[in-house]
Amino acid sequence: MNGIRLWHFAQASLGIVQWVGIAILLNPIIIERTSSGALLGQVMALIGGAGLLAPLIGGMADRYCCHRLLQRMALFIHFIALLILYFAETTAAIYWTVGILIGIGSVALLVLNPTFVIASSKNQNDEGRGLASLYQCQFFGVVVTGLLISIADFYNVPSDDQLLILMSLVIIVLCLVSVCPPPSIETDKSYFEGAEKKSANETTSQQGAAPWFLFLLAVFFSMFLSSNLMELGPLLIKEVYQVNIGNSALGMAISAIISIFMLESAGRWMQRSGPFKVWYAAQVVYLVVGTLFWLTAGNDVHAFVPIALLVLLMQAMSWNDMIIPSIAGRLSPNSPALTQGLLMLCMAGGFGVGAMLAGLSIDKFGYASVFTLSLIGIIIALLCIGLLTLSTEKNRRTISAS
Repeated sequence: MNGIRLWHFAQASLGIVQWVGIAILLNPIIIERTSSGALLGQVMALIGGAGLLAPLIGGMADRYCCHRLLQRMALFIHFIALLILYFAETTAAIYWTVGILIGIGSVALLVLNPTFVIASSKNQNDEGRGLASLYQCQFFGVVVTGLLISIADFYNVPSDDQLLILMSLVIIVLCLVSVCPPPSIETDKSYFEGAEKKSANETTSQQGAAPWFLFLLAVFFSMFLSSNLMELGPLLIKEVYQVNIGNSALGMAISAIISIFMLESAGRWMQRSGPFKVWYAAQVVYLVVGTLFWLTAGNDVHAFVPIALLVLLMQAMSWNDMIIPSIAGRLSPNSPALTQGLLMLCMAGGFGVGAMLAGLSIDKFGYASVFTLSLIGIIIALLCIGLLTLSTEKNRRTISAS
């Protein structure tokens, strides 16, 4: 975890709340208290739907230069969501509120934290090192929280009281970020006033619109595979391969430890070769994992195979999530935080549409059909990446010729 800054631990709140909190505590608590699967689905939809606010959060941060304030507010919102959940009983509106708050807090952190790294980086080496350590902090949060929840489980601590562990960790993160805040970001006002900048760069920005659009499309469709296979992975493996694996906190912590080391290598690769090659590699792994799931679905394979594929997918997802903010910063004609907001919007859109199609597909064609849907999604994403590469090369030739 080279190049780490204390404010990078703001990303750990995503590991604490979004990864461990939702999977290990929120979902079982809702079922235990309300016995309502429908309510659980509604809360998940509200968490994902918060992604629609990402461009608004990013645009507001850039326009009013309030990036630091919004980051601390996001951490405080995570704490408030856990506090409300701790005292919640059976009223649906309370759980909807928890879902909305978790979603807004997570979206704000996903928009703002990469923006701080990219805006403060002097060169590609700084950017690669900063993004790697930022996402390592996220998985460090998963490791610490997962281990603490596992210990609490071992001593039969009730799930309600386990929420106190999460609240304590989020407060520690908030204190760290308050004492050691990220560097301030000065946004170029011409992004909003739009007067001076148009003359010399108008042609270049028009040429750059196509790669930016193709990149967002690729992110949207690749989410069909990554979100469906990770969120539904344990269920799919149980139903399709008859392999029973628990979504345990300890298992999540072990996978996160692997991700921390893998992110280090991805960061170094980015420093040497830029972000695009790392992203291409992650998409190829998506394709390989999706193809192998599709080919082996319904066949008699060793239990190790689907589990290993899920672990491999998690590593590719960590590379993908780390690298796409950097690519967005290179391709987007928009202001820094608005750029990350639009990226987050496409990720949330791909997550939501992919999950909806997966649900319809399961009802109509069975669980194995999710593998087909995921494979189609990554193939479309790779086609967009191919067009993006051609478009970028064409733009380079045009600029060098002029």
